[in-house]
Amino acid sequence: MYQVIIVEDDPMVAEIDKQYVEHNSHSLAVAGVFHNGQDALDFIRSTPVDLILLDYYMPVMDGRTFLLQLRAEGIMAEVIMVTAASEASHIGELYSYGVSDYLIKPFDYSRFQTSLQRFISRRDAFSAGRVLNQEELDRVISPDVQRGLRLMDKGIHPVTLELICSFLREHKNELLSIDDLARNVSLSRVTLRRYMNYLIDKNLVIGSVDYYTGGRPSAMYTYIGT
Repeated sequence: MYQVIIVEDDPMVAEIDKQYVEHNSHSLAVAGVFHNGQDALDFIRSTPVDLILLDYYMPVMDGRTFLLQLRAEGIMAEVIMVTAASEASHIGELYSYGVSDYLIKPFDYSRFQTSLQRFISRRDAFSAGRVLNQEELDRVISPDVQRGLRLMDKGIHPVTLELICSFLREHKNELLSIDDLARNVSLSRVTLRRYMNYLIDKNLVIGSVDYYTGGRPSAMYTYIGT
């Protein structure tokens, strides 16, 4: 049973968090609810917990200060932020302190449960004595990538595809050759041709042929996706 604490100054939100956690009563138990970071920190110093649901804006000690102090003391409990703080700079900083997920208020039940289930899956998978292969590890830490791999054609990896599409979006409606792509994306021409054919099949790229290269005709590509 994984022990969870809720650090939230709004009593109504804290109660919702508690009810949502208790829907996973077979795996999670609420060990305490605290309305500021200092009270939560005092509790954790004497009582180990596995997961902290943490607000950002709180009196006495806010979520950022709490998280900094937590890590400074070597307490490595997982932290899921549940907060209205949606500034990109705040989110990026908190992730650098080891936050495992970030829920922006108002959140819905489904997204909250997804976050909790990912925590449970990680903890179960990383239990002592287990040996994981790459597929098992990816299923735990990159479920979205794994889902994408299942949905895509064989030989098309979503990370590589996004790398290519990111460059293509920056040069939308431009005529680009395989050499243009190879210089900027650092992939082999053979790989790039496979991905460009895939994008043509998906109606995201138009293929054409340039016969005026002074040598062999060259395949040209124009990105027309969004």
